[in-house]
Parts: sequence; C-alpha cells; structure tokens
Amino acid sequence: MSQSTNSDLPQDLEQSAPDRIIPNEQFVELFAPLPQEDQTFAKAIQVCRLRPGERALSPEEMRDWLFILMEGHIRLSMVELDGRSLSIGVLPPGSVFGGEGIYRSDVNPKIYAQAIEPCLLWRLDLSQATEHLLRHPILALGMLRTQGRRLAQVENRLEEMAFRRLPERLAGELLRQYRRSSNNEVRISHQGLADILGTYRETISAILRDFKRENWVQLGYRRIIIKNPEALRTLSGHVYE
Repeated sequence: MSQSTNSDLPQDLEQSAPDRIIPNEQFVELFAPLPQEDQTFAKAIQVCRLRPGERALSPEEMRDWLFILMEGHIRLSMVELDGRSLSIGVLPPGSVFGGEGIYRSDVNPKIYAQAIEPCLLWRLDLSQATEHLLRHPILALGMLRTQGRRLAQVENRLEEMAFRRLPERLAGELLRQYRRSSNNEVRISHQGLADILGTYRETISAILRDFKRENWVQLGYRRIIIKNPEALRTLSGHVYE
C-alpha cells in the first residue's frame, strides 16, 4: 500500500497553521482600500481619533457602533463604580471591535475602551454595520479574530492570576509594554500597572523598587526604563500577548 505524502495535500493545507494566520498589520492593509472600492462604505464610516488621557469609549458606544482600529493600540478595561479599574485586554491595529448590539441585547456597563497611544479609528453605526460585514467578509473575519484575541487574553490573564506570583506577573506586563515600545522606555504610571494587574499602586511601587535595586529597571515620572529585559524574562517565564 502506498503511503500518502505532503505532496498529495492541497497546497494551502501543506502550510503549517501559523503560516495561514493573517497578521494584524495585514488586516490594516486589507481594510485600507475599502473606502475607495465601495462608495457606500466610504459614506457610512466616520473617522475619529483618540489620544491617551482623553475620554474613553463608553459601554453604550461599544454597543451602538462598530469600530475598526487603523492606527494605535486600544486598552479594554472594566471599571467599578468606586473607580477601581482592571485591564481585560489590549487591541492592536487591524482590530474590529464594538458593535455588541449585533449579537447581544444587553450591554456590560463596566467595559470601556481607551487609547494607549494616538489612535485612528473608523466607526460604523450599528444600523449599517451588519450590511457591510456581509458585503466585506474581511471585516467579519477581523471581528472574529478580535473576539478570539479578547478571549485568549482573558484566559491568559486568568492563568497568570491563578499560578503566578505578583512579581512574576509584573515582570511579564513590563515585557509586554516593552514589546510595544520603540525603545527601552515604557511610558506608564504605577497606578496604570496596578489597574492592569488588579492590585494596589503601593504594592506595585514596592515591587518596582525591588526591581530597581536589582538594576533591572530605572524609575521616572510615568515612565520606566527597562535595563535588563533578560532578568525580567527569567522571572516572568513565558509572557502571553
């Protein structure tokens, strides 16, 4: 009996799964021509910009509008009435998020979206979003990809909270921020790190002072310079995105 070989497979199945995954930056390239190719889509979208520290997108906006992130990173956070905040995910360029009224009738009143860096977004009113998701499958694929990313980030955070000590989690978060930086400087406050990790600012400050004594980081006002990323990697173990 002859044995099957890889050459018997369709070409697209010969590739490994990671090779078939569209990177997020390619989604931006695929979205960019849509306004020129479809005048109806061009008239439907509104271009908006968000800057760090400006107002967040509210739960109601997340329900009533579909957002397409063309530039920058967006942080999704859960905010309690007493002001406590917990980061539940970061969305890169090419993400399609919001539009929650498409698939759920209620709205989570605690989830907000805020810019980490200057962001350029397109937004579609919910009344027109479904039509354009059907007309342009790449938008629907981007939305599915974003939902999968959000789920994976929540699962990863739960794993870290369950099985890693806070210094390990803080080292991992510093490395995540370091990956998104163009140099060795991470621009974030101690309170910002506390919100991401679901703890108190004083606790984060104490651990950062320990890192500073080890000469792993240098501390400044709303910024942290990463001096020894290898030491942070050794402490944190595998760092999920």
